[in-house]
Amino acid sequence: MPPAKSSFILPSQRIEPYNDIEVRIEAAITFIQSSSDNYPNLTAIARTYEIPVSRLRGRLQGRQSRQERPGTNLKLTEDQELAVCQYLDRLDSIGTSARQQMVAGCANAILQYAHIGEGAAPVVGSHWAPRFLARHPEYHIRKQRSINVNRKNAHDPESIRAWFEKYRLVCEDYNIEPWDQYNFDKTGFRIGIGRDQWIITGDPTRQAYLGSSTNSELVSVCETISGDGVALPPTIIVRGVIHQEQCFQRASPLRKTA
Repeated sequence: MPPAKSSFILPSQRIEPYNDIEVRIEAAITFIQSSSDNYPNLTAIARTYEIPVSRLRGRLQGRQSRQERPGTNLKLTEDQELAVCQYLDRLDSIGTSARQQMVAGCANAILQYAHIGEGAAPVVGSHWAPRFLARHPEYHIRKQRSINVNRKNAHDPESIRAWFEKYRLVCEDYNIEPWDQYNFDKTGFRIGIGRDQWIITGDPTRQAYLGSSTNSELVSVCETISGDGVALPPTIIVRGVIHQEQCFQRASPLRKTA
């Protein structure tokens, strides 16, 4: 039996993983093959399963899916691509993050090592790494953010859980209400630190942080939010030797006028 019909959304208007659509296509094909109808209405079935009718028709005609279809003009053999996967898994196991440039560099190193004969060894193109990742959905692309090295080393779940348990007991002992609790945080515009990087990992839940010993300079922005969700206006701290009085007069809401 087909699933209950829902509000239809054009496949071109939906953004979802390729594998999820393939699962529904397989279910639609199973339904068609088990049906006694010799001339099934493919458009209606595609609408019911919310799949592209052209892709459903192609599968019924024997066209393979992107995962099943062998690649064309591949630079690396199947064993060589497996070696790239082992390289990514090894980096994951030691806590190092790979970037797309590193994946392409690994592929070029494999091609150079396997090259026999005269002439330069072949190299992968600029679009090879994204296509490799598309062929291997087990790897995920996440943004790696920069964080102070001491804070990175302190990211121990057990220690954090123990600290908040002590904090909860203190609030209960002294009857501290949520609106009397304030969280103060600051961020800075830093100099001499690399920007955030997109990395490749096999673990979608991995905490992707890059340790840095660079101190914040120039401008700091502070925010204060109470336990019941009330946010105070942010404080901006500008580094400087001379403070102009007119800046404070403009910013202060308590300024008295003559």
